[in-house]
Amino acid sequence: MKQCGYCAKEISYQEMYCSKECEEKYTAYFSLRTKLQKLLSAVNILGTFLIAIGIFVAPLHSYAGLLMMAVGGLSVGLITLLLPTPTENLIQKFKMKKSVKIVRCFSLVLLLFGVVTLILALIKIL
Repeated sequence: MKQCGYCAKEISYQEMYCSKECEEKYTAYFSLRTKLQKLLSAVNILGTFLIAIGIFVAPLHSYAGLLMMAVGGLSVGLITLLLPTPTENLIQKFKMKKSVKIVRCFSLVLLLFGVVTLILALIKIL
């Protein structure tokens, strides 16, 4: 059987979604994603760059490196938690609802990483 594009319920082969509500949620997600794509990309690129630079700076200046990693992890984790953007392959495999949950779990890991590195940076100051 075919599955709904949003919630993964079984549907007939002639339908795309199990209900009008699922269709509206699916299209609303992609319209919001289109509007905020530049912001999401900028935050993801800058946050990832800060994490990478922080990894290389940490052996030289542990406080500065840890602080950079914390800011990068918190920014990417927060934007991903608020506006999860699963990839097309993830959406095709798990459908929209489960894909968003997976991406939010990943964002919680990034937030935890950011908090831990921030705590370590504050310990280095003291």
